[in-house]
Amino acid sequence: MRHRERRARRALSLAPALGALAAVALLLSGCETTAEKSAKLERAAKRQKIAQQQGLTISRTSRYVKVLGTAVVQGREGAAAVVTLRNDSPHALRHVPVSIAVKDSGGATVYSNGTPGLATTLTSIALLPAHAKLAWVDDQIQAKGAASVTARVGEGAAASGTVPDLTIAVQQLAAEGGGSTLEGAIHNGSSTAQPELVIYALARRGGRLVAAGRAVLASLDPGASTPFQVFFVGSAAGAKLEVSAPATASAG
Repeated sequence: MRHRERRARRALSLAPALGALAAVALLLSGCETTAEKSAKLERAAKRQKIAQQQGLTISRTSRYVKVLGTAVVQGREGAAAVVTLRNDSPHALRHVPVSIAVKDSGGATVYSNGTPGLATTLTSIALLPAHAKLAWVDDQIQAKGAASVTARVGEGAAASGTVPDLTIAVQQLAAEGGGSTLEGAIHNGSSTAQPELVIYALARRGGRLVAAGRAVLASLDPGASTPFQVFFVGSAAGAKLEVSAPATASAG
């Protein structure tokens, strides 16, 4: 009888210690799971960084987005390439890659946006509405002798929701340092923020493209308005302007 009582008391005295050990084991298990998740996130980030470092490559040409035309304009500050394309599909597309090769008069490639490290706005279109036409601009070409450009568009992913319309108010075209600058304001009347919003501007004189440029906003909040400034490559003085700001995020 006394022997059984001693064993019972011993079991009771060990219970808190055993419970503490179980709690420690549970905590350690939880820490290990968190570490595993962190390791997975780190590996995913490394894969994304490597993909960016490799530069743009298009393995499959888009079945839906057609290149309607290309053009190059030159200025003292460099050159700009313009690619006019259209989404022939019945749905909006997101993350549409655009690959360009700028060539000189002899046909040699002097610039390509396949260079690693370029901003996504110089290698893709964030959102392209169904049946929409867009003049996409790369105004960061520093190569000399740019005479023509070829373009290839890759597959984008189908986008859900509606594509918001953004309102542009062009305020002033001014001459600056021998070039042209366009100042305006843009309003986001939707309920969806628009990250990395690009404003494209073209200038035509007598139907011929004479200048092109773009401005990039980090983000435009829902219901917000903000000014923008486009520095043209080429001279837009006396030319007819075409300004667009395609949404970068769908609503709903």
